[in-house]
Amino acid sequence: MLIGTHTLLPVCLGLAAENFSLAKGRGYVFPPWSYFAIGFFGALPDLCTPHISLESRYESWSHTLWFLAAVALVAGMVTSFFQKEGRRKLTLACWLASLLHLIGDAVAGGIAWKKPWGPDIIGKFYIPPADWLWYDIGFVLLTWILFRLRPHAEARGMGASAAESSAETQV
Repeated sequence: MLIGTHTLLPVCLGLAAENFSLAKGRGYVFPPWSYFAIGFFGALPDLCTPHISLESRYESWSHTLWFLAAVALVAGMVTSFFQKEGRRKLTLACWLASLLHLIGDAVAGGIAWKKPWGPDIIGKFYIPPADWLWYDIGFVLLTWILFRLRPHAEARGMGASAAESSAETQV
């Protein structure tokens, strides 16, 4: 997969969760700046060890389960510098972004997930390389749509909250 998919897939999932939460009147799931962190952690395996060929991905230390363990530690340290509320959610979202990267690469050629302790390759080409650009374009468009829907979801949630509060005052 290309870097756009790895960056924007977790951002899209976070925005979808946030739009749902806003529409229900529950408020924001993440602070607005956190989507940059989520996208960064989604791209992190490729940023740590860039690769062009499938063989170089198999040799990459950042496409292993051991890397995911390190990401959990780093994500926890990075998010500890920010606000206390929602810290665990953001840490989990950053870790899940890196996990989604590895899952994406597993369905787009495979990863050597136990390296250096084993040569096992998990996954294969379920998504051919010729389609990768279309996934990037799709996630760019989906991210734009989900960002544009946020104000509408928030307005709907405020309407739901107002209806709830007026119903409570009438009872």
